[in-house]
Amino acid sequence: MKIAIFISIGTLLLCLAQLGFKAPLPLFAQQYCNQHYHYCLDYPASMFPFAFISPDEDSLVFSTADKLSELTVIATPAVSKLDSHQAFEERLKSLTQGQPYTILSIINGDYYYEVNFLFDGHWYHQKAGFFPAYDVLYTAKVPVNRTEMMLLIKADVKMEF
Repeated sequence: MKIAIFISIGTLLLCLAQLGFKAPLPLFAQQYCNQHYHYCLDYPASMFPFAFISPDEDSLVFSTADKLSELTVIATPAVSKLDSHQAFEERLKSLTQGQPYTILSIINGDYYYEVNFLFDGHWYHQKAGFFPAYDVLYTAKVPVNRTEMMLLIKADVKMEF
């Protein structure tokens, strides 16, 4: 009986997916959308119980209960006309201050980049979008000894510009 119910629910969900319906987010998921900077962040609220949103909503910080892992989103005015690779290099130089780092992967587009790198005992996953009036930078920061946490973040956190 339980198997039949499971198969029926599974079949129903598959049919809805093929028709273009989106399943609701899990109960533990949360969505933050910023209308001014035109982005949305879907994240598992159960993983990030602490949240800070700046008064002008240009900065967000979500952290785990142990405060060792965090998600940040920072929106800034688009003052520089650097291409996406140059913008990443400038941000990396500012963060690392000449200390060693390792780039694991990088994707550069005309108006975005996505990168994974190691620095100072942490694994970073960044996405940046560049728009005419502003830039948006999303960063996940996790200690290197918590690889499973970064894998969960990369699977469960969605940033849409």
